[in-house]
Amino acid sequence: MSNAFLSAFNWYGFLIAMGIVLGVVGCYFAAKHRGLEGDVVIDMIIICLPLAIIGARCYHVFFDVLAGNSWTFKKFIGLEDGGLAGLAIYGGLFGSIAGAGLFRLWKNRKSLPENKRVSFWQIMDLGFTFMILGQAIGRWGNYANGEDYGAIINNPAWQWFPFGLFIEKDQSWHYALFFYESLWNAIGFGILLYIYLGRFKSFDGFNFACYGIYYGVGRSFLEAIRDDGDVLMLGSARVSLLVSIMFILAGVAIIVTHIVRAKKAGKKIFIFVERSKLCNDYFGYDKTKLAHPMPDIVFFKDRKNPPKNKEEIVIDESGVAIKVGVAQNDTDVKPSERQKPNTKAKQEKSAVQTSEGEYEDKWDD
Repeated sequence: MSNAFLSAFNWYGFLIAMGIVLGVVGCYFAAKHRGLEGDVVIDMIIICLPLAIIGARCYHVFFDVLAGNSWTFKKFIGLEDGGLAGLAIYGGLFGSIAGAGLFRLWKNRKSLPENKRVSFWQIMDLGFTFMILGQAIGRWGNYANGEDYGAIINNPAWQWFPFGLFIEKDQSWHYALFFYESLWNAIGFGILLYIYLGRFKSFDGFNFACYGIYYGVGRSFLEAIRDDGDVLMLGSARVSLLVSIMFILAGVAIIVTHIVRAKKAGKKIFIFVERSKLCNDYFGYDKTKLAHPMPDIVFFKDRKNPPKNKEEIVIDESGVAIKVGVAQNDTDVKPSERQKPNTKAKQEKSAVQTSEGEYEDKWDD
């Protein structure tokens, strides 16, 4: 792909937008499968997305200023040359976490019914399961910008795309780190999606913990060999490498904390438990939406096997209300097996009315 074609269109912005759209659509359906209403996703995006963009910008600018560079307000908001070039993924993650905290406060206000409330960890699990999908797509924007690459490839046998990336600035082939991370994130999305939607369930916060460990490990290796001249530094240390280690430790801490708390409470550890075996014996299960789905949520398994019988009130010809068991579908029950109104009671009532009528007639005579 030629640079002229790449520069003719803002592929970076387009790919970021595509990642956001696919993430929102995926979140919507995954949320309903987990017991959350689809409206939660819309509200979450309205709060978290702007904060993620602001966080990504502030993170980059903050550490760039520490490195000795100067910024104006116009440059910060993207009105100078380069636009919004300079958005850091980790800054976006921190902004999203802040948004999840604000969303939790708003979604748990006292005026809201308890069955409409959502916890912080439920938001984090859903959001970061699809966050990594957006990262996998968005990394191709780095390819369009000719950035996020590694050391020079000296062996001609490995100078091919996508293993390598030709950089015109120094007329050399470099390791295509953007592709490695995109592939790593795509695989991670598949793993996290299975953990979130599969038949084996875990405590609220487990998906986010897995994200932190998985993404942190991959990013640590790639960041250590990054060499595109645009690495944020804190003294002699790479900022993204330090944050990657922090995410790994945070993920491990969340899982260890759950295990310790479960043992103290005398309950089972709620990690990779088959859905059919879930009960309150597992620590934290009673607080999940799996145990208490939001209103108007019907799990997919229940849609496939709707309740067979319902009760219905039927008014007979004499005005008597009779409770009758009816099938969900008329075709589910044979006509001969359907319950009929109590005709015996109807006949007895008619007989009484007839005898009274005859008595009144005789009296009048």
